[in-house]
Amino acid sequence: MQQRDALIVEYGPKFEGTAVRTDEGIVCVVPRQIRDRPDIQASMAELVQDLGGECGHCRFCPLGQDG
Repeated sequence: MQQRDALIVEYGPKFEGTAVRTDEGIVCVVPRQIRDRPDIQASMAELVQDLGGECGHCRFCPLGQDG
């Protein structure tokens, strides 16, 4: 079963996020400050795509959302 909700966490200002593949799908760890950093958004979206995912499908996730 794949979840379609995002859990947004805070690991400090230097953390830029990560995404990993699991048996059940992809797990993304996305910090709040990514909303103000289009360069980091692009990096995270590329990482997710490299794992076979599409950004913008998880509710409340800042990746792939306008504004």
